[in-house]
Amino acid sequence: MSPYERKAWDTLLDAATAAEPPGWLEGLSQGIADRAKGVVSQVRSGVEQVPGATAAIGKVDQLTTKALEALHTVLVERGLNSVNPANVFAMFAGEGVTVASYDEVRRLDLQQCDGSVPRRKDRYVALALAEGAASSLAVTGVAVSSAVTGGTTLPVAASAVVADVTAVLVGMGRIVALVAAHYGYDVREPDEQAFASGVIAYAAAGNSAERAAALAALSRLTQQMMRQESWHELQPQQADNVLQQVSMALGFRLAKRKLAQAVPVLGAVVNGGLNARIAQKTFERAQQAYRLRFLTEKHDLDAGQWAPAVAADVAVDIPLIDRMLNSSAGRGESGDEDLQQS
Repeated sequence: MSPYERKAWDTLLDAATAAEPPGWLEGLSQGIADRAKGVVSQVRSGVEQVPGATAAIGKVDQLTTKALEALHTVLVERGLNSVNPANVFAMFAGEGVTVASYDEVRRLDLQQCDGSVPRRKDRYVALALAEGAASSLAVTGVAVSSAVTGGTTLPVAASAVVADVTAVLVGMGRIVALVAAHYGYDVREPDEQAFASGVIAYAAAGNSAERAAALAALSRLTQQMMRQESWHELQPQQADNVLQQVSMALGFRLAKRKLAQAVPVLGAVVNGGLNARIAQKTFERAQQAYRLRFLTEKHDLDAGQWAPAVAADVAVDIPLIDRMLNSSAGRGESGDEDLQQS
């Protein structure tokens, strides 16, 4: 390792196993979110007392499920497939580094890869903030319209929520694909698409237990990809099925967290802040995950070093990518047993 890479590796190992402090956006929105959730709970309880309201809510749940079924396709086409390799190589050229393939990128010094990552974090955070606020105001408008006219507009509100969730996940896909490319990984390939799915799940992890479990899953998957050639022959359909499971799970998870956006004014602040926080976390965690993998593979290191300890008795509500892949391929009962214990 170069001195830069050694220092980065030590810092990354420390961060991987340390508790992650809440960011300023979390502190800003948490109090508002707690108050808003209380209001939402009261409103929903009142609505459910209205004759026919329960059936309407059930219909909304069905519409949400149906709408999310196509989410993974949009996530792939507009998110993961949004990065043009030529543009990435041009950004390297702008830093004085000439590369013509992702293989060449993975042979660079980490410092050169870090320097090529476009500084677009603020732009993505601002766009997410605006989109989240606009979506919340749209839902609020529907709620006000329903109250004034007495009309049934719950399906329209549900569509707005699903559209917002889709925009968030597509944005996460774009960020992950962009970061991956600058460390030499092409997420258009099936095996890299699967790894990117795990990074998206890691970015969406909420508490420390979920974060540790998701990062540990990426560590195990990295070990498997380094030791077994079969992981480099992952079938497109298998990767697509796993991505669909991940997107559905995270889609419902986000939809639940966005209940606050139905609250007038407060909803716009909470939802905009939530979207901005997600974009910010996605950048930070994607770069952490790919930097760890880059150094691990380049110098043939043990990925188990950056796997956080995960308590066996703690349940997490986050997709664990290595287990999903092993399950879909019918593996994990014998050949991967040693990896799952590491």
